[in-house]
Amino acid sequence: MSSDWVPFTELLSRIVDNRGKTCPVGDSGMPLIATNCVSNNSLYPSYDTTRFVDDATYNSWFRGHPEPGDILFVCKGSPGRTNWVPDPVDFCIAQDMVSVRADPARVYPKYLFAALRSSTVQSQIDNMHVGTMIPHFKKGDFGKLKIPIPSRAAQEFIGDYYFAMSERIALLREINATLEAIAQALFKSWFVDFDPVRAKAEGREPDGLDADTAALFPDGFEDSAPGAVPKGWGKEPIYELAQYINGAAYKAFEPNEERRGLPIVKIAELKAGVTEQTKFSDVQMPEKYRIAAKDILFSWSGNPDTSIDTFVWSHCKAWLNQHIFKVVPTSQIERSFVLLALKHMKPVFTEIARNKQTTGLGHVTVSDLKALRVVKPNPPVLHSWSKLVDPLVERAFVVGQQAQALADLRDTLLPRLISGQLRLPDAEAMLKDAA
Repeated sequence: MSSDWVPFTELLSRIVDNRGKTCPVGDSGMPLIATNCVSNNSLYPSYDTTRFVDDATYNSWFRGHPEPGDILFVCKGSPGRTNWVPDPVDFCIAQDMVSVRADPARVYPKYLFAALRSSTVQSQIDNMHVGTMIPHFKKGDFGKLKIPIPSRAAQEFIGDYYFAMSERIALLREINATLEAIAQALFKSWFVDFDPVRAKAEGREPDGLDADTAALFPDGFEDSAPGAVPKGWGKEPIYELAQYINGAAYKAFEPNEERRGLPIVKIAELKAGVTEQTKFSDVQMPEKYRIAAKDILFSWSGNPDTSIDTFVWSHCKAWLNQHIFKVVPTSQIERSFVLLALKHMKPVFTEIARNKQTTGLGHVTVSDLKALRVVKPNPPVLHSWSKLVDPLVERAFVVGQQAQALADLRDTLLPRLISGQLRLPDAEAMLKDAA
C-alpha cells in the first residue's frame, strides 16, 4: 500500500483560529477550553477549566467555533496534541490552539485525526516547531506539514480502527477513574470527615458499615493541635508514613536514544507512559532508583497545576529521574492509606508549589512533607480499611493496565498501517485477538 504525501492545509476546509490573546472571562457561562485540556492520551478534550465566557462574548468575540468532528490542534506549549470535537460541542477554545475541519472530499476525517497522532507526523511536528522555553508550531507552517494519504479504503479502515480503539480505551479509563473516585470518597469519609465517628457520637449507626466494622470506630473526639481527632487516633507527618526516595539526576543515566536498557521515567512518562520520546539507560545505577509496576510515585517539582501529583506506575521496570519520589509505605497494610492520603492532599501540594513558583515551576520539599500532618487511625481500623479498599485499588490498577495495553497496541499498529507495512487483513486478525 503506497501513500501520497499531501500538505496539511490541502486536506482542510477550514481552520478556526481565534485571536492570539485572552478573551474576556467570568465565573459562569460556556466553558473555555485551554491547551492543558487537550491530550493525546484521550479521545475528547477534558474540562480542566475554571474559566467561562458569557453569551455576549461567545457570540461576538470569537472568529468561529469548533463543530462536531473537527480536530483540536495545540500550537503552543506542547505542539501537535490533538482531540476530537464531540457532538454536541459544549465549549469554546482559547488562544494557542486551533480547530481544523477536514475536507471529506479529500480525506476521511477520522483518518486525518489518526495520522496527526501517528509517530510519523508527530516527529515532523517536533522537528518543525520553534522556541526553546515554550515551543510553538506556527499556523503559517501548516502547509509544510506533510500527511501520508493512502487509498480511501485504507483511510476508512485506519480511521475507524483508531477511533474504535480509542473509545474502548476511554471506557476503561472511565472505569478506572470511577473505582479511584470510590476509594477516595471512602478515604474522605473515614479519615477526613470522620463520618463513622460522628455517627456514633450522635448515637446513630454508621452508614454502610457492618456491625463488626462499626464497632472498631471510637464514639467521640479528643483535642489535638490543630483540631480534634477521633479518640485513640493520632496525627503524623505524612513524611513519616513512608520512605521517600528521590530519583537520580538525568545526566547520571547517560541517556541513549537506541532504547538500550531501561526507560528513564520523568514527569512526561508519569502522564503518558513510555513513548517514542522516552530516553533509555543501560548504565548500572543503585537499585533504589529502579521502579516497577505498582510503585507509588510522587512528582514534587514542576508546573503546580499539571505536574504536582501522585501516580501508580503501571508499566515495565524503569529508572526514576530526579524531581520524583518513589514512595515506599512502612508496611503493605498501609499502602492504600498512604496512596489515598497523598492523592487527597493534591490541592494542598499544588498550593505549596504555587507559592514557591519560579520561572513557571514550583516544588514540594521534604520540609513541607514533614510539616504536613494527617490523621492516622488505630491499627484495627487501618486493617479493616485495607481489607475493604485494597481490592478497589487493585481493580483500578488492573483496569488501568488494560487500557494502557490497548493504547500501546493501537499506537504500535498505527504507523505500520499508515506505511503499509501491516496489511489490512493481518491488522483485522490482530484486532480480533485483542478484543
